[in-house]
Amino acid sequence: MHSGSLFCHFKSKEALLYEVMQKGMRSALARQTIVLRGKHDSAATLRQLIRLHFETLLESNSDFMWAVLYESRALNTRQLRLIEELQGNYEAAWTPVLHELASTGCLRAEVPLARHLIFGSLNWSLQWFDAKNGASLDDLTDAMVALVMHDTSR
Repeated sequence: MHSGSLFCHFKSKEALLYEVMQKGMRSALARQTIVLRGKHDSAATLRQLIRLHFETLLESNSDFMWAVLYESRALNTRQLRLIEELQGNYEAAWTPVLHELASTGCLRAEVPLARHLIFGSLNWSLQWFDAKNGASLDDLTDAMVALVMHDTSR
């Protein structure tokens, strides 16, 4: 690729940023839909959603999430509104699962608070997680599930 050649396809850096963000969010939504269509109980579904979100945040092809979470201020108003809509749809899809867990007494907090705490905690992992320091995505998933759900194995 030659210097500047990306801009043959995009009018500006902002247009490129928007394209990366919206394609990444659409891919994340599609992957999430597969999990939500699965025939699992709500505890297993939440575990899968948490694991998938960690993958979306931390795996090598997930740089778009850094942009969504920390660079959206560079977008124009229309672009920002569309990214926020995609992000809102992604997060809202967790709500029925959380309500089902709450109805069985498995969730450790009220649904709105639990959702904010879960996403805040998961998203902050971008700041500190380093795969070379020993914890796996499965370890992170297990820890998050233990934080938000009562042990249902008893």
